[in-house]
Amino acid sequence: MNNRLSTFVLVLLLSTLIFSGCKATTDQPQGWIRYDNEKYGYNLHYPPDCTFGALPAGCKEKPPEERPQECLCFINGENPDDAFLQAFLGEGDQLTLAGFTVSHYDTPVFNPPPGTDLIGWIKDNFSEMFEDIPDETNMEIGGIPAVSIYSPPSPMAPSYEEIYFIKNDILFRINMLDVDNDDNRELYDFVLQSFSFKE
Repeated sequence: MNNRLSTFVLVLLLSTLIFSGCKATTDQPQGWIRYDNEKYGYNLHYPPDCTFGALPAGCKEKPPEERPQECLCFINGENPDDAFLQAFLGEGDQLTLAGFTVSHYDTPVFNPPPGTDLIGWIKDNFSEMFEDIPDETNMEIGGIPAVSIYSPPSPMAPSYEEIYFIKNDILFRINMLDVDNDDNRELYDFVLQSFSFKE
């Protein structure tokens, strides 16, 4: 009887470890650094090997595969209305460009009236940009209902995804470049998972 009980406990413990290990892959990687946008009260995390600030001088003088690490990833928050993260991901000459931007512009379109319906506002103001706008919110970001709109690649441009949400009567737009690339998608998912507003 004791052997059966011990075996059951051992199996239960191993199952717990296996399932918790599977969950861990979706957690934000350790050591990521927090960026705070003081103007709008949001924050997000970015990889520790990214340079904070503008792209260092001289970084564009060589092709990406020949650049030092400080030239391969940077996050620039100098303009709080248009904060962006740019990174070259992959290895060798197989590097791909990832771009993640959080924008708010001081225009009527980005300052909707109180109580505005997000989907209706997007359809009224951005329908010419997208072929297919969802009829309801399809995700949350930082606990806020949001709409994600995917644009497939074309001969002239890679795929991209835009996310719109309203917080304090301010419309925010997140733009992500080349979202069909697996490395890019993984980076974007980690950044989105970390996105939150100060209470």
